[in-house]
Parts: sequence; structure tokens; C-alpha cells
Amino acid sequence: MPSIVALDIETTGLDPHSDAIIEIGAVRFSGARVEEEWTTLINPGRVIPGFINQLTGINNEMVRNAPPIKAVIQGLADFVGNDPVVGHNVRFDLSFLQQHHILLNNPVIDTYELASVLMPMAGRYNLGALGQQLGVLLPANHRALDDARVTHAIYVRLQEFGLELPMGMVAEFVRLSEAFQWGAHWVFSQILTAQMRQPGARKVSRHSANPGGLFGHGEQFAVPLKPANPLTPLDEDEVASLLEYGGPFSRYFKNYEYRTQQVEMLRAVSQAFSKSHHLMVEAGTGTGKSFAYLIPAAIWALQNNKRVVISTNTINLQDQLIKKDIPDLCQALNLDLRAAVLKGRSNYLCPRRLEAMRHRGPNTVDEMRVLAKVLVWQSQSDSGDRSEINLNGPTERDIWMRLSAEDESCKPETCQVKGAGGCPFFRARQIAAASHLLVVNHALLLSDVAAGNRVLPEYDYLIVDEGHHLESATTSALSFRCTQIDVLRLLRELGGTSSGTLGYMLTLFHDALRPSELAAAHQIIQRATDLLFRLEHCYKEFYSMIAEFMTDQRDGRPVSGYGQQERIQNATRTLPAWTNVELAWEEVHETTGLLLKLLDEIYKRGGEAKKDGPQELEDALDSLSNAYRRVEETNTQVNAMVTGPRADFVYWVELQANNYQITLHIAPLHIGSMMEKYLWHEKASVILTSATLTANEGFDYLRNRLSAEDADELQLGSPFDYESSALLYLPNDIPEPSDANGHQKAVEQALIRLSKATGGRLLALFTSYAQLRRTSTSITPALAEAGIIVYEQGEGASANTLLEAFRDADKAVLLGTRSFWEGVDIPGDALSVLAIVKLPFEVPTDPIVAARSETCEDPFNEYQMPEAILRFRQGFGRLIRTQSDRGVVAILDRRILTKRYGRTFLESLPTCKMQVGTVRDLPAAAALWLNL
Repeated sequence: MPSIVALDIETTGLDPHSDAIIEIGAVRFSGARVEEEWTTLINPGRVIPGFINQLTGINNEMVRNAPPIKAVIQGLADFVGNDPVVGHNVRFDLSFLQQHHILLNNPVIDTYELASVLMPMAGRYNLGALGQQLGVLLPANHRALDDARVTHAIYVRLQEFGLELPMGMVAEFVRLSEAFQWGAHWVFSQILTAQMRQPGARKVSRHSANPGGLFGHGEQFAVPLKPANPLTPLDEDEVASLLEYGGPFSRYFKNYEYRTQQVEMLRAVSQAFSKSHHLMVEAGTGTGKSFAYLIPAAIWALQNNKRVVISTNTINLQDQLIKKDIPDLCQALNLDLRAAVLKGRSNYLCPRRLEAMRHRGPNTVDEMRVLAKVLVWQSQSDSGDRSEINLNGPTERDIWMRLSAEDESCKPETCQVKGAGGCPFFRARQIAAASHLLVVNHALLLSDVAAGNRVLPEYDYLIVDEGHHLESATTSALSFRCTQIDVLRLLRELGGTSSGTLGYMLTLFHDALRPSELAAAHQIIQRATDLLFRLEHCYKEFYSMIAEFMTDQRDGRPVSGYGQQERIQNATRTLPAWTNVELAWEEVHETTGLLLKLLDEIYKRGGEAKKDGPQELEDALDSLSNAYRRVEETNTQVNAMVTGPRADFVYWVELQANNYQITLHIAPLHIGSMMEKYLWHEKASVILTSATLTANEGFDYLRNRLSAEDADELQLGSPFDYESSALLYLPNDIPEPSDANGHQKAVEQALIRLSKATGGRLLALFTSYAQLRRTSTSITPALAEAGIIVYEQGEGASANTLLEAFRDADKAVLLGTRSFWEGVDIPGDALSVLAIVKLPFEVPTDPIVAARSETCEDPFNEYQMPEAILRFRQGFGRLIRTQSDRGVVAILDRRILTKRYGRTFLESLPTCKMQVGTVRDLPAAAALWLNL
């Protein structure tokens, strides 16, 4: 077994040209055996930044007498010699070390690349997280030698995983990655050699890498539902009795609690199904609304063989329903119920596209990694659902889209032939068609409606949970966005005579067309290639004119830290600066029209050649069709923005501050008419529910937004005793947010003192990520001295990971923005204090907010305030999650006391113990309430 050197460095920053190394650690090993270690601190010749000191524990005093890099670099080179080098994201380490002309030709192994492939379903791929998942007991603490030791241990475990892969799969990885400098190629080559030396080893063909799991299914799916006729109404009393003490639920669930609000909601849902009524029902926290609608939905579906669709906004609720609540329901009531989740096409792997990429081979290291990751995942799971694997970053997600079933032209019969009946998307559709309860998300629900019901099976009964999100989720699903990078990637995907889809088609034409036809096809593809080159130039010019327009709109001033957004309205199109945008777009529009005609001609020729051509030609045609559709959609949408806007859409341009990327946005102005046409008027019964459906005028706000004029309404309070469990503290001397500096300093001091008084256990909700970052930077050192960890949203970790870390920490503070205002469920003492930094008003200049406000006579009271109240109530609901919870809510926004609308916010909350006092008295009041 060859010797390998695990390597890690610590630096003053991320740029190898301007930053410096402060520590190096290296471990030579052979298998699990450590042969030798090498480590040194290094004087970087500059001050170590505070955040690096905090991250690594290395300070200026520690490196003051350390040698400079020039004195030790040759010693490292001698230690490593010609051995392979392994590291985690090792290219970063090498980018610093190779500045000193060492390790230029060593084989390179990246444990990030290996883990991505061999652990496709891992939650995170950083060194510490991998160590925990693999049972490595060594600490990954951002010290070079310790991290090199962890890298060694992780490498050994990953190599063991690799040896368990089918030999044919490993051989495919080696063959496909020969053209790249891929950080996993050397390892898979070694694994293949080891496998071939094993007794009885035999060479396996490329296609044997597929174990037959994902695409070899031949199972018979359940028969689609055939509804009863006539339908039998529910016996409301009989259904309600299931929740009585002594009934099946009280026998099944330990510590069962009978809740009158839950039974009242269950009865209302039962009536709505039986009488074909629509219903809006607000059920406060702790009501148990999931079972209040699941029980009647399940019994209705079984009794009448009718499907009930349940739509959620979040994956968390979707998972809770399908993995916990519905199975518990079936167990408690002994029901033979079929339930399924159905997602949009892009969430499922396409076997045809996967095989096409395997046959063609990846074009980049990123494609190689994703392809290998998918093939390993395929051998471990037969779902084909992308949520199971970790697609890390936008590049991997873009590659997934090229492997997904996001192809409207795809037909079930195609995959029946190509995928042996095992296409994950169509298999999911067949399962959905046979299910009594079908769980989807809001985005799929309304995009399916907009597309003419091409995804969801037929249904007449619908439950929309998290209903307060229906408008925003639908707006997002039906929106269009486009960057210059998106367009150029699409054009380059089409390629030309020697690359991309067109180049691949031309290669296939050689075996399918007669010489004269081939010459004609080559000529057409050459013309298309020329147009693609021209179109790429035209788009660059167009985006350049957009950039000039944005500069003109801000009068040449620098872009602020928040970036820049400009709505494109009729008045905008009369501005002199917009004229250049229109002229540049004319070139794009004209060239695109010519290109689409040629692509159509190429597609027709390919269709004729398909009869006698290779099988791969059909896959190439599908890729061409998909690209054609995307080019056409981009052309249509941007043309509307520039020259022919629709009155029911909002158009704007966004310039990002960090990278100056320009994005064109188009979004629907309202979704109410779509709801009215396709849901309220079409479906027998629609149940809209949430913990927060009412604002300052009851249900009127959401009723108007969603055109729910005919829906009945029911408002149920929470069964929790908020008056004895929640203290609402309102500081009366804190500066208002209009005094930005004063308010910021007061918030920082309040959070420091409050956190120290309560030992952390605090969640602070912000409306601005910029303010969150400023606050985090300010309070972290002070709280660290008290042993309190500060976790902040946006540091790279997922929301779930942050919540788990916060929940498990003895003393911690969690700072969150938009997504943390709801969905956070931390019962018990782990979360005892909630600080709402500002009332959650939307930014009035946000293009969608501004456009929708313009449709109101009184925008603030009719639109902006109801939206803020809904989010405010969601935020408040993070604190008390069970009957035994006790906590403090501090509103660090004095407008709730000084403005007339403040009372409306307060009246939207359940009755609490309320205390008005100074910021200085807040920590003591909180500690007293929590008995600390």
C-alpha cells in the first residue's frame, strides 16, 4: 500500500496572492498506520485578522517567534517527496504552497470530492461534519496538524466505501475522469487495481454499474382510484368520536390531550367535504390542525375512493405528514390507506438523460463529480428523488437540471422502453394516481394549475396548509429570472459544429444520413453555430446596455451594500437611457428568431434521420427540443420586459452589490384570479388553513388576496395559556429604527445583557441580513467571554443544522432573518427568550411590494400592514410550543408603543402578561419570569 501525505494549512485569508500561511500540518500514512508527522507555526509577516484568531485560536503572540515561510518550505517539500497529497478541498492548500514552487507534480486527492461521490446522501461535506458522520473521534478544530489527522482518518474510511462499490462502476469512474484533473481519479484507480487483484475478480461492462435498483423496476402499481357514485357524506359525530378519551387516538398516543379546538376544526372540515363547501380555518399553535384535517380527509378518501390533495409550503411539514402523521393515523385507526408525495419534474432523475451523459461522458470536473455521485446514489436508493442527495452549490444544481426529468416533451412510453418502466417521475405519477392522500407543495399546486393540470392526477378535494404562504409561493413558482450567465450557459450548451448538443447531433448524423444529406445538415448546423456566436455577442451588448441604464438611474453613484433594483414601467421605457437597451434588444430578438428557425429545421432533419440512425439520436433530439424551448421562453419573456409588457406582471432589473451580476425578473402581479378560476370555482371543496390567516380585519385580507369570496371561515384560538406562560416585554426608551445608529447600538446592548441574564437560550429575529451581520460581529466577543456561542443564519450551514446546534448547546444565541420567523420548533428550555428586533414590514421599494401597493387605495393599511402582522404573529409563535413552555418575548421596536398601528400588532397576539419598561430593566424582568 503506497504512502500518502495528508496536508492542511491555516492562513490569514482566502487569497493566495495577498494572504499568507500561518500554520502547516502534515501526516504521512499507509492505510490506517501513521508513519510520520510534520508541523510548524509560521510568522506571516503581518497581523492575523481577528476572525482568523477566533476561528483557529492562533494569535499574533504565538507566531511572533515562528520561522518565516521561506525557512520551512523546503522542509515540507522534503517531507512530502513524490508521495500523493490528500487534503480536504486540497486545491486551496496547494494554491498557497505552489506559490513557493513545491508539490507541483504530486498526485492530488481531495477528500471533499471523494465524500461527495461516496456519501451522496450526507447532509454536509465540511471536515468536522464528515468526521462526525464517519465516527472519527479526532477533533477538526482549524489547527493544521489536527485537521490533517482527521483528513487521514476520513480518507481511510472513504477508501473502504470505495472498495465496496461494484467494479464496473469504479472502472467507469476511472475511464470517464481520465481527461480531467479530478481529485478522486487517483483513488478510484487504486481501488480498481485492488479489486482486480481480488480472487475471482472479473471485468464488468460499463452498464453493469447499474445494479438494477433504480431503473430496473417492473413492479405493478396500484390501480388508479375509481370514485364512488353517489358519494357518501361523513358522519360528523362518528368522526369526532375518534378523538374522545377512550377512543383510538387516546389509546395509540401516549400523553394524549383532548383539545376542543381540534375537534371543532375536525367537524368543520368534515362538513366542508360532505357539503362541498370551501373553508378558511385559522388554528392557533397547539391546536393539532394536521390531525384535525387528516382524519376527515383519510376517512372521506377511503369511504368514497376520492383523492384528497394536501399542499404545504415547507419540506419540513411535507416530511412530517408523509413520514410521521399519516403513518401514525393509519396505525391508530387501522386504515388501509395509500399516501404519496409528488414533486415537480425537476426533482426526479431522468434515466434517459443519465444514460446520455454516461455515453457522451462529462465535460467538466463538476459534471464528473455529479455523475459519479448520482451513480453511487442510484445503487443505494430507488426513489430518484433529488431531495435524497446533497447537491452542493449552484453548479451542481445546474448539472442536476440536465439530468432531471424537467423535459415537457418527454412521454411515458419513451421511458417505458428506455428505462424498463422505471422512470422515477412517471413511477411517482402512477403511485400518485393510486393514492388516497397526495402531498404536494404550493409551488407545484399552482404551477400545475397554470400548465393545465399536466402533473397532478385529477382531484376535487384540496387542503392547503401553511395557507398564508400561498400567494408568495405561487408568485415565486410562476416568476421568471434571467442572468447573462444563464443565457451564455444555455447558448454554449447548444454548442456548434464541434461541441455541445449541435456538435453531438452532427456526429450522430454521420451514421444516419447519406453524404448529400449530411453535407446539407452540416451547412445548417454551421449557420446555427455562426448565429450562436453572434447571439452571444448580442446578449453581452444587451446586458452591457442594461448596466449603463442602471448606472444612469443612480446618477453614477456607487452601488449600495443592498444592491440596486429598478422597476421597468411604461414611464421607464420613455427614458433616453432605455433607448439603447431597446436597440440592443432588437439585435438579440432578430438573431434569436433566425436561430430558432434553424434549430427547428435541424430538429426536423433529426426526426427524419432517427428511423435509421443510432439510438442516441433520440436523446440528442430531446436535448435540442429542451434547449429550443428555453431559448424561446427567454426571448418571449425578455421581449415582454423590454417592449411589450403585460399589465398583470411586474418587471424589474436587479444589480447585486457583491459581484455586479444583473438579473432580469418577471413576476405575476396577482394570483387571486387564477385561484378563483382553477380552484375555488373548479374544486368541490378547498380547505385553507394556517396558524396565521387573520390580520387586522379578520380573514378579509387573505380572502381578498386569494379571491376566496365564497369560503366559510373559522377562527380557533390556541389551547395554550399564554397569560401564565409568556411575558411580552415592550421597552419604552429604545430609539426608533429611524435613528439607525441609536437603534443598532441599543439592540446590541440589549441582546448582550439579555443573553447573559438568561444564559443564552435566545432567538433574535431580524428583518435585514445586513443588520444581523453587524449585530453578530458586535455581540459575539462579549458573549464569548460569558461562554455563550452565537450562531447566525447565512454562515453556510443549513437552517436545520443551525437549529440542531442551537438546541444542543448549553449556552447559545441564534440570530435569524426571514426564514426563521416561522418553521422553528424548539420546545422546552432550549429556547426561552425571543427578541423581535423590528416589526417585519416589507421594504416598500421592493418591486412586487411597490406594484401591489399601487393597486390599493390605502397601500399601508390594505397591504403592507396586514402582511407585517401575519409575519409578526408567525414570529411570536416560535416561543411557546407546548403546554409546559415558559418564555419571554421582547419587542425591540418602540413603534409598537408610539405609532397608532402598534396597537393593531399587539391585538393580533394572544393575551399575554405584558410589561412596559426600560431596556435596562429587561434582563432582570426576563430572569425573574424564567425563575433564574
